[in-house]
Amino acid sequence: MGSHAHIVLPQDVDGYNPVANPLFWGVTLRLSLWIQKIWGGVRVELEDFPSLDAPVMFAMNHSHYFDFLHARGAIDHQAGVRTASFVKYRAFQNRIEGAYMRRMGNIPLTSRGYLICADFAQIHGRKPDEKEYRVLREVVDGGAALPNQPVFQALVANNRKVLGSEFVAGQTGYRQAISDVYSKAMATTLAQAERVVSAGQSLQIYPEGLYSTRLSQGRIGAVQIAVALGIPVVPVGFSGMNDCFHDKALKAHSGGVLRLRFGKPYRIQRTELQGFRPFNFEDEVRHRSVLEEETHSLMCKINGLLDPSCQWGEDLQGNGLQGISRFFS
Repeated sequence: MGSHAHIVLPQDVDGYNPVANPLFWGVTLRLSLWIQKIWGGVRVELEDFPSLDAPVMFAMNHSHYFDFLHARGAIDHQAGVRTASFVKYRAFQNRIEGAYMRRMGNIPLTSRGYLICADFAQIHGRKPDEKEYRVLREVVDGGAALPNQPVFQALVANNRKVLGSEFVAGQTGYRQAISDVYSKAMATTLAQAERVVSAGQSLQIYPEGLYSTRLSQGRIGAVQIAVALGIPVVPVGFSGMNDCFHDKALKAHSGGVLRLRFGKPYRIQRTELQGFRPFNFEDEVRHRSVLEEETHSLMCKINGLLDPSCQWGEDLQGNGLQGISRFFS
């Protein structure tokens, strides 16, 4: 790990306020608008913004590192709808970036991949390499046996805290320990999302996870959150970021138009999901086909709202961060 990075534990984010600090958000919004229009010559257009009478989940593609600023800013400034974004734990590993994120109205969102890497780093003082990660992923996802090698057995050899949760050697297996921590962490995420909705604000999420210039494969998390909260989903296609901005650049290299196209709000209502426990490992396995169907349907809706240059390419894996770097610095 770099010297600037630290491990974010699930209990560290329990006290985060997911509703943006009004002063901080207001200053950021005005600064963002100034950078767009005056410094960069960029404007944002909203197409077919729906009539809303209650909070929704805006599910959009993630084509650029800073597209959330332009999307949330335009939705607030032009439509008068305040949102909070789901943001990966990875963004909070950098203390400076994390301090900014905590004031911007963001909901920390973890993944099993992050937890595997973070737990490994706590024991060994380094990230797992790609091969080690794939082995551990097979244990967690597929139920494979933990290899009888010191680097892996160290993860279950002694009583300890697995990312803050008690682990008793010989009583709880590695797979169960990671799954339990994941369920607890996601329970916190859902509670924070409910707090945002209770404040009358909407949610913004990237079903892909991390950014890619072309639409990539969706993950089942967004569908689970929508089901858990019982709120409508609004598909959104965001085009133009990579025509105007270089990778990770805040200032546009050329003027242009950013287009946010909105689909019709809809609710995920599948009888198969009655009694479904979001982010519970057993329920995810049991209902995976339904969750994947709903996720694919959502991604198709988003794809239809994008300019051709942002739509699905031949490789649905995307062209952003790869490997462990997707979720752990």
